[in-house]
Amino acid sequence: MPTKLRLYDTMTRRKETFRSIVPGEATMFVCGPTIQDFMHVGHARTYLFYDMLARYLAYIGYNVRFLLNITDVDEGIVNRAKAEGIRLSSFTSKFRRSFLTDMRGLGIRSVSAYESVSKFVPVVIEQIKGLLSRGYAYPADGNIYFSIDAFPDFGKLSHLTREQIMMRPLEISRVKKNQADFSLWRATSSVEQQWESPWGRGTPGWHIQDTAVSSKHFGAQYDIHGGARELIYPHHEAEIAQMEALTGRKPFVRFWVHTGLLTQRWEKMSKSKGNVLRIKDLLKDYDPNALRLYLLRMHHTVDAEFDESEVRKWEATYWRLRDLAKATADRSAGGHQKLHPSSARFFAAMDDDMDGRSAIDFLLKVARKGARERNGREASRILQLLLTGSSILGVTLFDAEN
Repeated sequence: MPTKLRLYDTMTRRKETFRSIVPGEATMFVCGPTIQDFMHVGHARTYLFYDMLARYLAYIGYNVRFLLNITDVDEGIVNRAKAEGIRLSSFTSKFRRSFLTDMRGLGIRSVSAYESVSKFVPVVIEQIKGLLSRGYAYPADGNIYFSIDAFPDFGKLSHLTREQIMMRPLEISRVKKNQADFSLWRATSSVEQQWESPWGRGTPGWHIQDTAVSSKHFGAQYDIHGGARELIYPHHEAEIAQMEALTGRKPFVRFWVHTGLLTQRWEKMSKSKGNVLRIKDLLKDYDPNALRLYLLRMHHTVDAEFDESEVRKWEATYWRLRDLAKATADRSAGGHQKLHPSSARFFAAMDDDMDGRSAIDFLLKVARKGARERNGREASRILQLLLTGSSILGVTLFDAEN
């Protein structure tokens, strides 16, 4: 399917024209949360961007399958549940429900499936067997490690040299052949999260949890992998190594699309720093459409500072946009109309690496024009543009909209 959409690809470090593996089909996997706390606005920024991308891909004619995993296998989850005196199953259910509630509250509707990684342990075990048989992994003291020395391409996504990789050792252990090797399977004494395997009772490593989920849905290759840029190394680097070593097919993913971090006081949001703003709290104070406009106007590739005073301004701007849309509708001649010719500017912004800032600013400008338009036919075409653009952005202009 021909398209003008160009996305910045972390692998090539330039904007690339989007082409899907299967014509007319677009497959996208995005790393979801580790469910040990409530979702904060930094998460929202990431997931809102991929929601907009999925909506746009659907609009230009792709059948989109958007998969998002939920990490419910993690030592941190077990420790948090113990600290709070809550059964692990109750703890993970609580934060899974909270996450899904926040996603609905933000108007994120494009995700095809949310998959808990704990359901995919049998797939993990089969992938590890395959990596062992192909010589890419080795056992050590009840653990299974991936050998980066057996995979010369390790580092190609993060653009790190071997020397740089060796300066960033992972999971220090005396039993590893190389301190940059990473876990596929971990021996554990934790009774809360352990499974039987050919190598004894244990738990899957973090990186292989995601390839188990994505491969079960999409197979050996798919179109887009997303997540915040902090996941590039080692997480996404490890995913590439696992799947390309296992299947022999390259590339594992055609487009690596990453979002920047959202900071407060120019620090990454984290609970330990006390600078986390929870989505469930923000949604009590602000309309989700205002949050969408504010966050989607940030270019997805750059880090950005969260400013709650700016959200207040966008709250007012959103309601002004609704008023302008209503005024345009009142001036409309009615009936089905083609998009206004100026719509090319909106789609040019979308095609240019999903430039939300330019797209939103243009819609505000054309809405002001529509509210003054005296030609009913022209007003109808502007209204159609406003409805189409707002749908791609996930912004509701009229109460009757879904």
